[in-house]
Amino acid sequence: MSYPTDKWATGLVEVYRERFSAWADRPIRLLEIGIDRGGSLLFWADLFRHPQAAIIGLDLQPPPGPWPDRVKALAGDQNDRRRLSQIAQEHGPFDLIIDDGSHFARETRHCFETLYGPALKVGGCYVIEDWAVGYWRGRDARYVGMVEFVAELLQRAPQLSMSAVAISLKPGQAYALFEKGATGWQA
Repeated sequence: MSYPTDKWATGLVEVYRERFSAWADRPIRLLEIGIDRGGSLLFWADLFRHPQAAIIGLDLQPPPGPWPDRVKALAGDQNDRRRLSQIAQEHGPFDLIIDDGSHFARETRHCFETLYGPALKVGGCYVIEDWAVGYWRGRDARYVGMVEFVAELLQRAPQLSMSAVAISLKPGQAYALFEKGATGWQA
């Protein structure tokens, strides 16, 4: 099945299907920041089939749907800490958080700092998509700092209780995945 999302064209649908297929029948809770036309929400709903799974999408102007019963598309700004916290309280804690929002360093940092600790379950994953925009030259200055932010998170892995990390720089598949552990990486 094809979904109206850039994740289909880039191959991220297959990456995520392979990575998270073991979760398919679990009642997971997912938050995706930046949903554009909402195609990725349909993909997640097909992947995570448990009737109690909850798929939450956040965008400045979410598409109207219609959505499967387990899917909600909510309006909100990724810079609004109060809104992010409200969503986390109402719909979390989450097993999976995907930041596919603006891809600007400030906004990406803001979401991570607001959601990773309190809103992500132990054993859950936080994914930053398109982080390699920080390598682009001659682009929007707001991308500057994305590479440094991901490198900073790697340096802080023990303090952030990260138990696993996956980084990809493939064209169209530049993502950084951070798995939250109970105690994090230990030497």
